[in-house]
Amino acid sequence: MVSKTNRYKTPPRQGTRKAANPVPGQPTVRKGKFFGCLFNIVALMLLLGMAGGVLTLLVYRHQVRELPSLDDLTNYQPSLVTRIFARDYQLLGEFYIQRRQFVPMKDVPPMLVKAFLAVEDSRFYEHIGIDPVGIARAMYANLAAGRVTQGASTITQQVARTFLLSSVRTVDRKIKEMILSLSIEKKFTKDEILELYVNQIYLGAGAYGVASASRIYFDKDVSELNIGQMALLAGLPKAPSRYSPWRYPDRARARQKLVLGRMVEVGLITTEQADLWAERDFGLARPERPLEQVAPHYLEHVRRNIQSEWGNGQLYRGGLDVYTALDPGLQRAAYKAILDGLAAYDRRHGYRGPIQRLDNVRREALLAWVAQHRDENRSVNGYIKGVVTAVAKKNGGASVSLVEEGREILLTLEGVQWARKQVGDKKTLGPAITKVEEVLSVGDVIWVERGEKENTWKLAQEPLAEAAMVVMDPHTGQLLAMVGGRDFGRSEFNRATQSRRQPGSAFKPFLYSAAFDRGYSPTMRIDDSPLSIAFTDPSTGEVREWRPENYEHKFYGPTTLRSALVHSRNLVTIRLVKRIGLSKIIPLLRRFGLDIPPERRNLSVSLGTYEFTPLQMVTGYCAFANGGKLVEPVYIARIQDRYGRTVYRHRGGDCLLCHQEPKAIVLKSNDTQDASQKPMTLFGKRVLDPPTAYQMTNLLKGVVTHGTARKAVSLGRPLAGKTGTTNDMRDAWFIGFSPALVAGVWVGYDDYGILGGTETGAMAALPIWMDFMREALKEQPATDFSVPVGIQLEPINAETGEFAQPDNKGMVMEAFKPGQSPLSPEFRGAPFGDGGTGDSEVPGGGMGNFGSNPESFGGIPGSFPGMPDSFGGTPGNFGGTSTQPGRPPGSPGGSPGSSPGRPPGGSGGGSAPGIGDGLY
Repeated sequence: MVSKTNRYKTPPRQGTRKAANPVPGQPTVRKGKFFGCLFNIVALMLLLGMAGGVLTLLVYRHQVRELPSLDDLTNYQPSLVTRIFARDYQLLGEFYIQRRQFVPMKDVPPMLVKAFLAVEDSRFYEHIGIDPVGIARAMYANLAAGRVTQGASTITQQVARTFLLSSVRTVDRKIKEMILSLSIEKKFTKDEILELYVNQIYLGAGAYGVASASRIYFDKDVSELNIGQMALLAGLPKAPSRYSPWRYPDRARARQKLVLGRMVEVGLITTEQADLWAERDFGLARPERPLEQVAPHYLEHVRRNIQSEWGNGQLYRGGLDVYTALDPGLQRAAYKAILDGLAAYDRRHGYRGPIQRLDNVRREALLAWVAQHRDENRSVNGYIKGVVTAVAKKNGGASVSLVEEGREILLTLEGVQWARKQVGDKKTLGPAITKVEEVLSVGDVIWVERGEKENTWKLAQEPLAEAAMVVMDPHTGQLLAMVGGRDFGRSEFNRATQSRRQPGSAFKPFLYSAAFDRGYSPTMRIDDSPLSIAFTDPSTGEVREWRPENYEHKFYGPTTLRSALVHSRNLVTIRLVKRIGLSKIIPLLRRFGLDIPPERRNLSVSLGTYEFTPLQMVTGYCAFANGGKLVEPVYIARIQDRYGRTVYRHRGGDCLLCHQEPKAIVLKSNDTQDASQKPMTLFGKRVLDPPTAYQMTNLLKGVVTHGTARKAVSLGRPLAGKTGTTNDMRDAWFIGFSPALVAGVWVGYDDYGILGGTETGAMAALPIWMDFMREALKEQPATDFSVPVGIQLEPINAETGEFAQPDNKGMVMEAFKPGQSPLSPEFRGAPFGDGGTGDSEVPGGGMGNFGSNPESFGGIPGSFPGMPDSFGGTPGNFGGTSTQPGRPPGSPGGSPGSSPGRPPGGSGGGSAPGIGDGLY
């Protein structure tokens, strides 16, 4: 009988083991159920893993399709700075979109690289582009801090992000960044990745890459950095603006210490070294570019040329190194001479009044005004802005609060006595100043400058007139200095290269050289007597009369060509041009690069009525100084590309060892062939034979020793040049040269205003030229111009052209070509005409008879040293209206009745449409 307790027991199956008896008091464990659960968990994990893998694969394939190519890294062409250098390799300026200089990895200091690795990616040489250890460490640190305090990006990831992706923080970008990092590590070596990094990383202050940052922050080459400076740079990539050492020095110091600490941890430096550099001064520098301050027009001239010839891409991203012909010493001397000369001119014409007036000069209001104008505290001349706060009648002084220094100074009567009021259009001066209150009032905003005496001050004034200067090496054409205006910040218009102005008598040497080129002698006599020329007004058809005059309103009778040029006799020059004929002079002018259009070819060009730029005029004068060659102005000597390869070199640029000329170049004195047929020399094209060039130079020496530029004798060395002044004193010129240097100065107003008074070339332009040449030639020996083969020097009387004894008063050594000689006394009073038709030629002898209508000589005039080279009569103006070419933006155009490019209106004797403005 079966018991009830065993009723529901299942009998054991055959072939199976009976389970062991359970431990008393313990629950029974079913091992089959446990293994089943474990199996299910593993299976689920496998399924999830497979699903995750499939999902990861799908995401990877999707991201890979959208990944950028690595070609940008393979063909790395970073945007680099184009740097402009002076001839002595001083930095003149930079042009860039990103301020970057590429430096090969081999030239980067190893310690600097290790400093970056210590703080940015210490396991760089161990990971494969992604650093799991770094990720784990960053996650732990961020969870512990409760915020993001560390990043886990490797340097490879930063390269991927910087070159190929955006900086927007998204999961999608992070995935792409990691995938790209793996690809980059497969394709590039570790050093190649580092080279990309150190040249591309942004380090603040507009600096991209370590080379540019080193120059901007410390004004050093990257190879010259010390450990403390390396640590400072290595700490900047995290947040360049936040850790700027200029704006936030405390933050920068804390970041530097962190980097130094990491460098200690990885064994780069010792703790003692870290402590030492953590206490050292950063050694920051704000590297100024002083040449950019004094040569902005030169720099802009170079920029425009590169932009035109090479394009914006090369200019702003190409990393070109451009070496110019600019001489920093000469440039500074030229700029200072311009500023000083314009200031002296401005003082000669009195005070125009304060800059502005303030109604309230109480302390609170004054401090508020000063705070608003603190950036305007100095002018280009170095004048300091101030406000008149009190005028004391008892002691005659005025108290002035300076904007820059924030202190009070006293202006006495002595400091304001020059400030007489301007009267009339001619800028004459009013009565003398006897009291300070005649000039200044409370609330006047003025400029002041320190006086010559200690602790004295003078009232100052910013000039309104402008000036330009061009300085060239006449033998190579190098443009050594150029000033296009007094303040580039106010006007970028380059008056040296863009402004076409009438040169007046400064143009005459080209006309006289045409005469000498055709066999005329310096002692040839031409009548200086009144001249009347009839012409037809092109606008009205009316026949009118032109009566030109000399500046002195006098006429001097028979005058040698030497005396006519030295004292700027206008009637002689007109008769000379009439005699030769414009049709024969124009080809020679073309050789000098001074062509005149057909519609402007009339006798008024004898007085310099057609407009040229100062650069054109100085280039032409170089042919007199160098023996007859027209040299091309050279401002860019050499250009190197980003790889250091020379891609452009001008033959006259920086080759200082090859200044040699072909041995023999022979031209006939009456050679009339076109400039294109003249033989090309190594530096320039022959436009005059050497004897003719020397005859012209010798006469221009006389302008300095006996003529309108006699002030320059004080320089005490052989010099030559010519003054020029135009109608109503609107333009003042002096162009002069030594054997090794040619410099030209122009002074005037952009709106063609009147300079006033007796502001001739000798008064307004010559002193500027002298100040420059005094500085430029102070270290140079006083050498004379070399005399070419074929020239014979004879002593003559400078005014009569007759032979003179060496000790005679007024004796000069005149230059004669073969067949020419001094005049004999028996020729005194010989007949000559006023020019005829201009078809006949003059023989090469000492004198000659001029055409028909003989006139007898009068007395020979004496010497008039220092006499201004201008005349008072004005031939008048063309009809019609026109805009003047070459004027700066905003300047007025021609007024009714003025010729294109000429000053509106005329004065003096009668108008003469079709002839042009009378020039001095």
